[in-house]
Amino acid sequence: MNIVRCLTLLLACILAKPAAAIPPSLHEVVETKRNVVVKLFGAGVGTLDSYGSGVLISEEGHVATVWNHLVNVGFLTAVLHDGRRYTVDVVGTSLEHDLAVLKLNSDDDEVFPFLDWRTSGKAAPGNAVLSFSNIYRVATGNEPVSVVHGVVAAETVLDAGLGRWEFPVKAPVYIIDAITNNSGSAGGLLAAADGTTLGLMGREIRHRDTDMWVNYAVPWSILKSPISTILEGRTVRTTSSGEEDRKLISDRRLTSEFGFTLLPHVLDKTPAYIDRVVPDSVAATAKLRRGDLVLMVDETVIQSANDLRAALATYRKGQRVSLTVNRDAALQVLQLRVP
Repeated sequence: MNIVRCLTLLLACILAKPAAAIPPSLHEVVETKRNVVVKLFGAGVGTLDSYGSGVLISEEGHVATVWNHLVNVGFLTAVLHDGRRYTVDVVGTSLEHDLAVLKLNSDDDEVFPFLDWRTSGKAAPGNAVLSFSNIYRVATGNEPVSVVHGVVAAETVLDAGLGRWEFPVKAPVYIIDAITNNSGSAGGLLAAADGTTLGLMGREIRHRDTDMWVNYAVPWSILKSPISTILEGRTVRTTSSGEEDRKLISDRRLTSEFGFTLLPHVLDKTPAYIDRVVPDSVAATAKLRRGDLVLMVDETVIQSANDLRAALATYRKGQRVSLTVNRDAALQVLQLRVP
């Protein structure tokens, strides 16, 4: 009798225990995650390509991606998994996180599949991961984005850059193996094999010590705060001292030697608009005009007037630099000799 009662109680306990959640299959993860990744197409500049990736983070059509030349130059189009195309606006950016948040220009009643940006997991070295992006630019319409399998090699602070551009993220990032960072993968999604959100795929950069290409993703956990700030309509404040440490060309030297002035520096990220060009100056010879917005110096993305001052400060007298400017909604590439 006691044995019967014990077995009955044991069976009751087993039946009362909540069933363990069944992890999604790899097929389910791929089908779900690739639908929240968009293909971005914009303007290529110099040797920089004209395509990338982004991740939908709201049903209204907000997209998280890296803050690279595509975002800065503008003229962006986002293509969804089902082939729908939208122009996009830049909602906000964060220099320290190398992050930009975009918004699809859609009808008010349109809704989109999205990733909940408030939730994410953490990866450890050796963990298997998946990246979702338009890495090979094979998807231009309703074709699915590419899915690449890899492994987290390390989580560490990254001292890297490309040319004069320095990687701004100071928090540890995921170094990943067998998943390549290229123009198309930048802004794609890094997820665990069970679909847990892990990070945002980075751009093409080289390690400063070894000069080797580095494949990495910025952990999603450090992107939540700036994404929240941007979606609330606020500006992400800079906390690093990098701005103060940079060598900047003074306004006086810009006017007296280069022959142009910029809009007054009233905001942290005052755009690099040309306010005045001195006749018969270096700037006039380069055909700069009032109203030009400087977007790039050679392959360095210019995100503010101070970025332009800092970039020009790295050149020696007599060197030639290419300035990419937005003039009347069209790109112009001008050659300027440093005085």
